[in-house]
Parts: sequence; structure tokens; C-alpha cells
Amino acid sequence: MIKIGMTDRLSLYIIILFYSGAFIIGYNFLNKDYNQKILEVDNNKRLVHLVLIKFKGKITSQQYQRLTDGAYNLQAIPVVEQLNFTDNISPEGLGKGYTHSLTMKFKTANDRDSIYLPHPIHKKFVDYFLPLTESVLVYDFWE
Repeated sequence: MIKIGMTDRLSLYIIILFYSGAFIIGYNFLNKDYNQKILEVDNNKRLVHLVLIKFKGKITSQQYQRLTDGAYNLQAIPVVEQLNFTDNISPEGLGKGYTHSLTMKFKTANDRDSIYLPHPIHKKFVDYFLPLTESVLVYDFWE
């Protein structure tokens, strides 16, 4: 049997206290900071709602102006962020007939689904917009 002296016991206690303290401090302080950083990153994510538009033939300048006004009026819905309605300017020729896009961002999918989609301003815009289109492609993604 090996005898442990007083100095060895004291060294063992100091090592146990040191590592226990480091574990407790790391778990209670550093882990919370790490979780907070993850939460901050998640709070910065936005749901991008991208609508690609192919119009039926030519539309008049009055129809286009009404579409533009209606598109930008969607910003009146409180959950809509960073709305943009624009022409396709890609030189690649891969647009497959889609000439315009409508893009906006939301903080949550629930904002899009429960507030934006059923909102009367959105429904009024869709009622005017859809009959003028040949094809619409909606693509949503998290950025």
C-alpha cells in the first residue's frame, strides 16, 4: 500500500479545486455568452420571399405604374422589410421569360404566413396582379 503524504494531499486538493472552479466558471459564464452569440446570429436571419414574374404579353404604362404602386404599398404591412420590385437585368439570357421580381424579407415564417399572406393589402395586390401574369414563381429561403 502506498502512503500519501500531506504535501501530496494538499496538491491533490488544489488541483481538484482549480479544475472544479474552472468548470463551474466556464459552464456558468462562457456557455451563456456562447448561447447568446448563437441567439444573436439567429435573430439576424431573415426569410427572403422572392417572386419571379412573367407577364402576359405587353402591359400598359398605367398597368405597370399601378403594379409598381401596389407592390411598394405592401410595405404598409408591418412585418414586410426591405421590399424591392424590379426588372430582370441579367445579361445571361437564362431568365426563362421572367422579366420582373418582387423581393421582401420577414423576421419569421409566422410573419409571412399569419400576417402578410392573409393581409387585405396583399390580397388586393394579388387580385390585380395575377390576371396580368402568365407565370409566377415564388421561392422563399433563409439568408
